[in-house]
Amino acid sequence: MGGIFKQPKQPDNSALEAELEAKRKEEEERAAELEKKQKSYKRRFSKGVIGSRSLFGKAGGRGFFG
Repeated sequence: MGGIFKQPKQPDNSALEAELEAKRKEEEERAAELEKKQKSYKRRFSKGVIGSRSLFGKAGGRGFFG
């Protein structure tokens, strides 16, 4: 015997789930790229390659003779 209340059928959400999974994956890739850039910046800053007191400034700005 079944219940007296019928369960409504669930709509097919496979397309929506696939879209959400693609967005989630894209967001994870973006976060990984951002973290990689931050680590690179911190490493370069700590070595003195970039920063306000760096000897390796941009052309036309600070530098060896600036």
